Amino acid sequence: MRLRRVAIGLLLLVSGCAAPHAADLRVRVKPVFLLPSGVQPPGAEYSTRLMRHLEWARARYRELLDGRDTFELAGRAPLVLASEQPAGYFTATSDGGAEVALIELFAHDHVDRFSCPFIYVVLFVGTGQWPGGGGRPINGGLNTGGGIVILAADGLIDSPNFQSTLQHELGHGFGLPHVDVYGHDMSENPSLMSYNPRHHTNGFTPSDAPGALIPEDRRALALNRRVFPGYEFVPSRHAPAQYSLAPIVLLGPMTLQGQEAYNGPEIVESPR
Repeated sequence: MRLRRVAIGLLLLVSGCAAPHAADLRVRVKPVFLLPSGVQPPGAEYSTRLMRHLEWARARYRELLDGRDTFELAGRAPLVLASEQPAGYFTATSDGGAEVALIELFAHDHVDRFSCPFIYVVLFVGTGQWPGGGGRPINGGLNTGGGIVILAADGLIDSPNFQSTLQHELGHGFGLPHVDVYGHDMSENPSLMSYNPRHHTNGFTPSDAPGALIPEDRRALALNRRVFPGYEFVPSRHAPAQYSLAPIVLLGPMTLQGQEAYNGPEIVESPR
């Protein structure tokens, strides 16, 4: 057991060196409504619903992390960012508009991929049900800085399972991969990083079987010290007896036009 904890400590040390330009900044979740050119800002109901969903997601992550930590929000209301680009400019992209949205957000916040202290939750306004959802850490891996989640603003009204989707995509923004990389069934696994339909929320009504965290999820979130500095993964407490942890799987870094490529250290071993 001691060897396990030493291994985890070494992983934390390695991952903590991953973003040298902003290693001392806590990364917070920042809500954004992105308006393509010619699109009107969303009404107050949209802002209220988004903040309510984010507070719900915060409470759920705190519950999942044994009450020890959750993500922090940046601000009490969403940023409304007006773009000079039309809706078609974003919808024609292959990544759900994530890259072009980030470039505009970096310019607005005067940051780059290394100094960004936010996981942006970007809701595109005026694009119908596009994008369906997505999320990833900007620099890949764990503890490497900011991230992005992309969703459709209309989903706040029209998508009953908006909350369960938000929790899932935030997981990607924090560095969590899908559970199939560990050999689990995406349609039946209890992790919120599966596609288990039993996890679906209905508006503001929670699921009877909400998404949970498997040991690999807990380990990864504990390694992301810049988002969850108060959470520690303890295998003896957070994994069943005789449980064999799968090797760590890292999401890759984003390619961002005009931004230096990220070549930080990789975590290649997992505690056993």
